[in-house]
Amino acid sequence: MGSQNSPDPDQPDRIPTQAELDAEDLAEIARTSKDRDVSSWYPTRPDDAGPPPVALALHARVAWWGAAAMGLVTVVYGFLNLGLISDLLRQRLLDGVAQDPKNAGPANQVDSIAGFFPPFMLVMIVVFLAIEYPLLVGAANHHSRHVRNFFVATVVVNVLSVPIGIDLLLRYPEVSSSMILVAWIQAGLLVISALCAMRRPVNRWLPESTRMKPSKMFRPGAR
Repeated sequence: MGSQNSPDPDQPDRIPTQAELDAEDLAEIARTSKDRDVSSWYPTRPDDAGPPPVALALHARVAWWGAAAMGLVTVVYGFLNLGLISDLLRQRLLDGVAQDPKNAGPANQVDSIAGFFPPFMLVMIVVFLAIEYPLLVGAANHHSRHVRNFFVATVVVNVLSVPIGIDLLLRYPEVSSSMILVAWIQAGLLVISALCAMRRPVNRWLPESTRMKPSKMFRPGAR
């Protein structure tokens, strides 16, 4: 008798039981929660973010152009005096070998080191500038936080290499001391450009970071 009155699950117009309704609610909660987690990994980007802030579109670029001008001055001066700088570096290395042979480089490699590093470091000034500007422009044009972060990281590496470049290329009595000032001005303007790109209005305008939380990587079923 009870079996005749029991609802047939294949009938579309039957009234679902309370257990079935609870199961559907739990499934919906689980699905919505999972979707929310996934959407937090990849937040939607607004359709129209508006024009980039002045700090990114103008101030950072002006500071970068000043740094680029100082860098090109160093490059031109360096290549015009490349023979002198290479000879001065070679003599410094030879003096190091004579005074402290244990901590100096191999004597038979002095000529190759002195001939390689000055032009290499001058070329790297141009390489850094060629990488930085597209990143700076791309951060504003493409509304990209990641591109902005790559620009800042490149500037940091560039600025950290300035003291080494000054020591190997410019810190000699025969080289004009004004070139050391030019190199430090370049480093300072690069720092200003990076700081402008990281100002609060820029951070508010850029989309949220899409970094994945470590806790989500270890959840069951995480991909």
